Amino acid sequence: MDKKTGNPTTIKEKNQKVLAQYLFENKTTSRSNLVKVFKLSAPSIYKNIGQLIEQNIVLELGEGGSEGGRRPKLISFNYDYGYIVGIDLKGETLKLALANMELNIIGRAEISINEFNDETKLISQSIKKIKSLLKKNKIKEKDLLSISIGYPGSVNQETGAVKMAPDWLNVSDVKKMEAMYSEAFSESSILIKNDTNLAATGELKYGCGQKHKNLLYINVDMGVGAGIIIDGKLFEGSRFASGEIGFTKTKVNSSQSLEDEISIRGLVQQIKNDSEKQNNSDLLTFINKDETTLNFKVCNKALKKNDPYLINLMEQIVEKLSFVLVNSCYLLDMDAFIIGGQLLELNYDFKSKLDEMVNEYRNIEVEIGYSSLNQDEVIYGGFALALDEILKNIVDY
Repeated sequence: MDKKTGNPTTIKEKNQKVLAQYLFENKTTSRSNLVKVFKLSAPSIYKNIGQLIEQNIVLELGEGGSEGGRRPKLISFNYDYGYIVGIDLKGETLKLALANMELNIIGRAEISINEFNDETKLISQSIKKIKSLLKKNKIKEKDLLSISIGYPGSVNQETGAVKMAPDWLNVSDVKKMEAMYSEAFSESSILIKNDTNLAATGELKYGCGQKHKNLLYINVDMGVGAGIIIDGKLFEGSRFASGEIGFTKTKVNSSQSLEDEISIRGLVQQIKNDSEKQNNSDLLTFINKDETTLNFKVCNKALKKNDPYLINLMEQIVEKLSFVLVNSCYLLDMDAFIIGGQLLELNYDFKSKLDEMVNEYRNIEVEIGYSSLNQDEVIYGGFALALDEILKNIVDY
């Protein structure tokens, strides 16, 4: 913390940000403890904390325990100072969650993306859902500080340009999306990032990636993508397109990519093709009537009975995914691989099969695990991004 040099207003704001961030991370403490931690005068700490209390950033909790002498007055960060929304667009459903700054999820909503062939209507509907959640929980719109959106495509953070957007998502104009949310929630910062990069960040901060500095998160859902964490930081590449492994080829002279072969969308297409080739309409029971996604209930029952057709499909997925992991072992030398996505809802032991195949082909020790955030890794990655932004500017809000 600054003590003497610089503009007094700037020093005050910087000191208050440092104090707020410390309290955010350490929850409950006392003014006297802050004096010891930051080695500043008691009057300076008391004055800055007093102003943070006036701004509702810090709360007074009453007296704490004493080991002799006066009982210390406890203070804490006010985790209800503001609220954040995380939005996940990676699958067939737009998922959103509203949380306070302690990441207690207050409300959720889902919207079927397939019902909207117009991005304006889809975004408008999500705005209505957010407003409804705020109203239901008696939260003022001005207290919604940030909306983070996970988008399944390469999003240039400088220009807003989108590349490699999926053809199944009718949201192609990120700037338009940002403008619509900004107009609806003028007090909120709007943050848009690649969905798999957010998922990797979510696992790093709150999931099974917390103990690792270098990890690769692979999402197998409607599409296929990867998020790369190097030395505890997200690596996005020169054109914000790192991790787009869904576009890689697994065969020479093949028109298909990895995404066509192992994504849910790819599996649906393969089942449809096999149904025609084998003149076996029973295979179509494995996909939903709208022919856009798998019928997980039917598939899981069949897998439980060791259905040979589905078992063969799962073996093909494991084989292709294992080669991706083995090659990544030598290219990136990661501590861990984390697999996530809706495909894991299938009743098939992907992990032991992947472990077996990867161990057969590689001689670099690496841990393979599943996402631990219950399909909320994109949401939590958005929360992490939002909190970083809020805490960086907290005295300015």
